[in-house]
Amino acid sequence: MPLSDKIQVTDLEFDDIKSNLKNYLSAQSQFQDYDFEGSGMSILLDLLAYNTHYMGYYANMLGNEMFMDSASLRDSVVSHAKLLGVNPVSVKPATAALNFTFAPSGSPPSLVIAKNTKFLSKIDGVKYRFITTKSTLVPRELNGTYVALGVEIKEGKILNKTYTVDVNDTRQRFIIPNANADTDSIIVNVQASVSNSTLETYTNGSALDITTIKKTDKVFFIQEIENRQYELTFGNGAIGAPLSDGNIIFIEYIVSSGSIANKANTFSATSTVAGLSPSDYIVTTDAAADGGSDIQTTESLKFLAPKLYSAQKRACTKDDYKAILLEQRTDIESITTYGGEDADPVQYGKVFIAIKPKGNNVFSLAAKEAIIKDIIKQTNVVTVIPEIVDPSFFFLQFQTTVNYNPTTNLTDEVTLKTNINNSIQTYLQGNIEKFDQKFRYSPLTKDIDNTSSSIRNSKTTVRYAQRIYPATFGVVASYVMNFNNPIIPGCFKSTQFVGSDGYTWQLVDDTVGNIKAVKLVAGSTTTQTWTEDYATGWVHRVDSTGTLHTGEFHHDTDHHDDDSLLLDQQIQLDGTTNIGTVNYDTGKVSIVNFAPVSITSGASYIQCVAHPKVTTADIAPLREQILTYDVNDPNSIVINMVQETL
Repeated sequence: MPLSDKIQVTDLEFDDIKSNLKNYLSAQSQFQDYDFEGSGMSILLDLLAYNTHYMGYYANMLGNEMFMDSASLRDSVVSHAKLLGVNPVSVKPATAALNFTFAPSGSPPSLVIAKNTKFLSKIDGVKYRFITTKSTLVPRELNGTYVALGVEIKEGKILNKTYTVDVNDTRQRFIIPNANADTDSIIVNVQASVSNSTLETYTNGSALDITTIKKTDKVFFIQEIENRQYELTFGNGAIGAPLSDGNIIFIEYIVSSGSIANKANTFSATSTVAGLSPSDYIVTTDAAADGGSDIQTTESLKFLAPKLYSAQKRACTKDDYKAILLEQRTDIESITTYGGEDADPVQYGKVFIAIKPKGNNVFSLAAKEAIIKDIIKQTNVVTVIPEIVDPSFFFLQFQTTVNYNPTTNLTDEVTLKTNINNSIQTYLQGNIEKFDQKFRYSPLTKDIDNTSSSIRNSKTTVRYAQRIYPATFGVVASYVMNFNNPIIPGCFKSTQFVGSDGYTWQLVDDTVGNIKAVKLVAGSTTTQTWTEDYATGWVHRVDSTGTLHTGEFHHDTDHHDDDSLLLDQQIQLDGTTNIGTVNYDTGKVSIVNFAPVSITSGASYIQCVAHPKVTTADIAPLREQILTYDVNDPNSIVINMVQETL
């Protein structure tokens, strides 16, 4: 009997291999009545099956590692990316800025804040070391003061490594022997020899256009190797100058903790600064630490390497900007780009880049400038002006009424309500909170209904909220909010703020397209006949005296006019000027000449809520918008439980 009839070569599991071997042997006349399990032959079959299984697994893994898509080992992915001209991004240290005012004895012409001056900061009780990466000259001002502003410090420590070149050693490698090294901080100086102290500084050739490197240029190249360490290579006489026997290589670099040191904002020196003790200077934080990021993950490298190869380090399309920035800044959580022709108002010749960093809502001004200068300006088209914009958060508010059968509910109502809340939050966390992610209404309601078999049905309505963050209280400014959907006239309403007259005010729309600032007068409870809007739950009415009444009604089951109205306030219209406009068809709200003195709630923002005409519609973010929700807002998720029995 042919061997192929008994052994299935596609069976690579251990038990299948052993079974196939036994079936083949038992078909031979020599082993027709042989007891394979009760003899030493069983051990030999185990050995053969193990060897075959081992070789099959090895061949499978070897085949996988030959291709980037299927590779699982980081070294394999890095090697494939190298062929595409892509190097993984190293750890980046968190960077902060400090301001100093010195008061030295005497009147020296200047002071010097030395390189590697050390500072400490604490985050949740954990200490992090920061250092200056260059010396800073502090001259004496005409008024006799010594002031240094925006002195940059980075988290980590400076380390050094030295090699002596031996051209006869073909296995010699120049390796930075530490993980978590920041490749941007590497400084390489080469001394001619022990007897010749001439020192030359080498440039990082990996950051240059290789076509511009001449054979005499003093450059080095960086590549990641095993154990997430880095190796330096040098020119070969065709691209870059080669090293000579006896050259001494001095390598300086920073080892950092990465993203974990972000948000550090209080710093103290561990020794003297500019030779002075803490009693002789005042230090304040100009910018809290940010920009720290961890080494690029294997998954990120697999995703970005083909895109970076297609971009060829040139930012020509929107996707090019995304790929290059995600590769260079691993601290980016979400990013979107759009051209000036899509901006509002239109700004031709510009490209806008909206970025949300990890662990924060916005990048600092210093971080934005560094991204434009060090990354974008090196790759984008000269005639295009790049601009980084902060994300605009579009808050969603949900009100859900759930009808459930208490007899089939396996838990109590409180637990069921908690589970429904968790279902809503799980859906939102997985489907929004990033650029270009839409809110889909029907999947949310499906998740709510699937929370428990006791739920008979549910109805969820969505409201919109956006926030105004006054940069400076009491200073006139303009704001634009896009709700991206038609909204109901008379539904726009803000939280309260204090005006320049000391009274409490808020913003409302007057149902005909104007935004007005209105002064609060009083609150009361009444029962009257009203024109009720059951879609929003809010009532607006201007009486004969010009007073605008607004409140939330509670209607009876037959929807008659004897419903009670709980007025949350009566407010008096400011009839002098309009403070803005609202387009009910598009949901765009423009507010001008707005200058609140303070915010009544003590928050840093004024929240503005609008009611969509269709409360069950999908919502798409616009440009730099991110759809999100505020877990700390009691109006963010409101669940009403209704027991329903047959």
